[in-house]
Amino acid sequence: MNKEELLKAIEKEDVSFLRFLYVDNDGLIRGYVSAKNSISGDLDSGHAYTSAMPFFSALDTIVSGSRFGPVGEYRHVPDLTSFRLVPYIPNTASVICDIKTIAHEPSGICGRSALKDFLNSCGYDIKASFENELYFILEDENGYLRPFDNSLCFATSGMNSTSEIIAEIVDALAIQGIEVEKYYPEYGPGQQEIVCKYDTALRASDNQVMFRETVRGIAEKHGVIASFMPKPFQNLAGSGGHIHVSIWKNGTNLFYDQNDPLNLSKLGRNFVGGVLKHLPAICAFTAATVTSYKRLIPNNWASCTNTWGLDNREAAARVCSGQYGRESETLNVEIKAADCANNPYLALLAILSAGVDGIENNLDPGEPVYQDPLTLSAEEQKRQNIIRLPQTLGEAVAALQADTLYKNVLGEVFWEEYIKLKEFNWRQYNAQVTPWEISKFAKIF
Repeated sequence: MNKEELLKAIEKEDVSFLRFLYVDNDGLIRGYVSAKNSISGDLDSGHAYTSAMPFFSALDTIVSGSRFGPVGEYRHVPDLTSFRLVPYIPNTASVICDIKTIAHEPSGICGRSALKDFLNSCGYDIKASFENELYFILEDENGYLRPFDNSLCFATSGMNSTSEIIAEIVDALAIQGIEVEKYYPEYGPGQQEIVCKYDTALRASDNQVMFRETVRGIAEKHGVIASFMPKPFQNLAGSGGHIHVSIWKNGTNLFYDQNDPLNLSKLGRNFVGGVLKHLPAICAFTAATVTSYKRLIPNNWASCTNTWGLDNREAAARVCSGQYGRESETLNVEIKAADCANNPYLALLAILSAGVDGIENNLDPGEPVYQDPLTLSAEEQKRQNIIRLPQTLGEAVAALQADTLYKNVLGEVFWEEYIKLKEFNWRQYNAQVTPWEISKFAKIF
């Protein structure tokens, strides 16, 4: 879509407000809104932001020690092909922006641009999708949060209670070109999983941005909070955001091999080998908050070890066998150590660059695991080099610091600033004294 076509669409759809959205490097969706008379000029110029904003933390503050602060500017330049209506807000549409310099040159600190650069250079066609688990939550007059309903896993009562909200979400996503394939009540009361059809890697990441925006916006209209927090309730299931990937060339799924016992090609195995090698560092991008690690615990179907297997939902890299009769088209690899509180461009880039590193260096993933990896004996875990993934954001950041792949993929400045950002979040978390600590220790010591 060029500018003239976009302006015609704006006129046809009676758009009065255009949202210029971007995802900062801490995973928040932010942006500006242009009123109708400013849209045409802003499409050319983009929006000006202080240099602090790409690495502004989710706590809404500048990161101490960052080279980016109140001095200097960037331009958030819209990708016109990302234009979508915002069906749940009257007379409103959106575009997704790349972070560029004042002269509209590459900034070197934009996750979306980094993903585009990788996709343009990797030599493959890559398809991806993001699974979304979330809680619908109600807040009472005292600010107490509770699940929207008391439904059980896959229970039809959870389909009934959310049917009106989900139907509106499905319709709104369809208007934006995002196809919902299925939804169902998940393990926690008030928890739902909504599955959207795969797309090309960049489009899938853009879809994830619009999905989060749409679900939260429609839920708010119904007086409900839609939370993608990885662990919003102490004693209930966490919410994941599993990422599915397949690599293609000339219309052929290169992960599929009908002569392999698992139907997984050598290229696919090497891809998994690369993911497993870099998985501790990947977690800093896919499980990007302090709360992510409250979910990545044993025996919770959250995949907390560096393992892989066919249809094994406790393995961090799950080979999905695909749909019966369509295996050659639908076999894919699912990365389960992920949630939805991340920057989807960085999360997908971290996975893909690791997988391609595995392909280029012929990395062997080892033996597939056919049970919960942590039920294997200590000797068998040691033989297969099975280890726990990072148990805190601090450990994930340390793994990222030690992994030179991402310094090369992102560039030194981006890599260093991302580490500073996540270290800042980890320090802020560790500075808190929780009510649990006070209740347990204040009187006994």
